[in-house]
Amino acid sequence: MTTEQPRCLQEGPDCEGPVEYHLNPDRDDLKSFPRCRHHQELRLELAEDHRRKYPMLPPADFDPMFAGERWEEDE
Repeated sequence: MTTEQPRCLQEGPDCEGPVEYHLNPDRDDLKSFPRCRHHQELRLELAEDHRRKYPMLPPADFDPMFAGERWEEDE
């Protein structure tokens, strides 16, 4: 076991706060990544943006007949 402190993946002059390993809500593989508090906040904003753009459920106004598109890939 190593006692070395993790380094932020996006290490640079704008790093702020302690570096810790974080899970991200838009990943389901349970991988964690070392980020400082500032960069983790930015990563969470990006995850929220992804969830807003690519929701799991189709929006209420989605019409598969409109352009012959499907929401699910498996069909």
